[in-house]
Amino acid sequence: MPQIVTPQGVVHYEAAGSGPPVILIHGWTQAWNTWRSTIETYQGQYRMYAPDLWGFGESDKDRRESFLVNDFIELIPQFMDALGIGKVPIMGHSMGGTTALGVALKYPERVRKVATVGSPVDGRSLSIFLKLAAQRFVASVMLAGDSNLGLRTFIRLWSPFVSRQNPDLFYKMTIENSAGFSIDSFFGSIRSLWHTDLRQAVKGLRMPSMGIYGMRDVIVMPNQVKYFENGHIPGATGIRIQNAGHFAMWDTPKTFNKAFQQFMDM
Repeated sequence: MPQIVTPQGVVHYEAAGSGPPVILIHGWTQAWNTWRSTIETYQGQYRMYAPDLWGFGESDKDRRESFLVNDFIELIPQFMDALGIGKVPIMGHSMGGTTALGVALKYPERVRKVATVGSPVDGRSLSIFLKLAAQRFVASVMLAGDSNLGLRTFIRLWSPFVSRQNPDLFYKMTIENSAGFSIDSFFGSIRSLWHTDLRQAVKGLRMPSMGIYGMRDVIVMPNQVKYFENGHIPGATGIRIQNAGHFAMWDTPKTFNKAFQQFMDM
């Protein structure tokens, strides 16, 4: 897996395909492989970049002390600079979508269009379980020991609710990716996301934008789609996927891929 060195740390990423570039940002406790099926589907049409955020996957975690949403917002333009990417569409899942919105707001000259998938615009929309994980004590218990037994047990019990169609995939991906995060990145990032509120800021977006939300999401309240409807964000498109949970790209891939293509055609 390739890597780059940014002013704030090493970033690992996956890149595949040819054509116009697009950046895909993963969410909390995950890594670039959240987007594996999307990359495989569209690599014949686009050059797809999926970085690991600091503190997750194979990107820096041991040499950093901060894993805030604002840190991730700064990571993306540094990543683009290192790879010579000028202006690009950005789509993010969960925390990655909130990050994508932050990049679009702070660096609009770098973002052609922006999309979220199951992402909080208002961090208070997070599940109570994620708010509990924002406490260092809870994170320490869940990640105690080499086997992360607390995390494994919780994810196993929660998997059928998070991804009704693919609970085993959610469990496998989360446990596989748990090797990439630390206690600090685990609780620090979700605590930052909980306290992020972009409701007023997104009214200033002046680029094509889309919000894709599974109506069975138990991690982020699906009512966050409302910010992409009824003119809250000028010209935005909100897409509701009735049978999807938090991972729409896994639960309803055909419907999600249709939405992804609609985003790329905006």
